[in-house]
Amino acid sequence: MLESKKRVGGQRPAHWFLAIMLWLGVVCSGFFLAKYYFDQAIMSVQQTNAMNVQTLEARLESLSADIAEIKKELNSAGRTLSSSDSIQKELNKKIEELDIQLKELEKSLNILREAP
Repeated sequence: MLESKKRVGGQRPAHWFLAIMLWLGVVCSGFFLAKYYFDQAIMSVQQTNAMNVQTLEARLESLSADIAEIKKELNSAGRTLSSSDSIQKELNKKIEELDIQLKELEKSLNILREAP
């Protein structure tokens, strides 16, 4: 009888050791899977932000070109149609609207550039 108790007692530390090793393996693999998931999610967000930055930069360039063109037209219209206040007012209104859009796009672009 003493021998059977010794065997059981001798096997218990081995069982505890295996249980602890198994638990450590599960915890470590869970940590690495979570890290992989978060790394993939961050990479996806960065790629999306990069695409949005490119889109906003293209829109900014387009708006800048539109504003330059309107200013050019306003100058030429001012020379030839100086008496036409309504055209100048409409052009000024359009320039103001484009300036507002440009400022909003610049804010959005800055926000996206600051994102990780």
